[in-house]
Amino acid sequence: MDLTTPENGAPLKLAVILSSNREGRFGPVIADWFLSRTAGRDDFAVDLIDLADADLPTALSYRPGSAARAALAKVSPKLSAADAFVVLTPEYNHSFPPPSRV
Repeated sequence: MDLTTPENGAPLKLAVILSSNREGRFGPVIADWFLSRTAGRDDFAVDLIDLADADLPTALSYRPGSAARAALAKVSPKLSAADAFVVLTPEYNHSFPPPSRV
């Protein structure tokens, strides 16, 4: 059994989450490298989710406002559709950065 391809033969849906949103960040360089490594593979369908572009809320709520719902509506379907995740994150105070904590 091939563990990289679902039994139906469809490519594995891989969400690559770029979690740095700082100006001058190095994350896009790493993301481009990773995407170049997966580009020639038929067994992966890769979707890049850049949290700098997502404008997600900094805190979750049971009743998010309309702006937060709109931002989440852009990202949630991509995350729901993924079979697997790769999170590209810098170290920030011995942990991951605040945009990844949502």
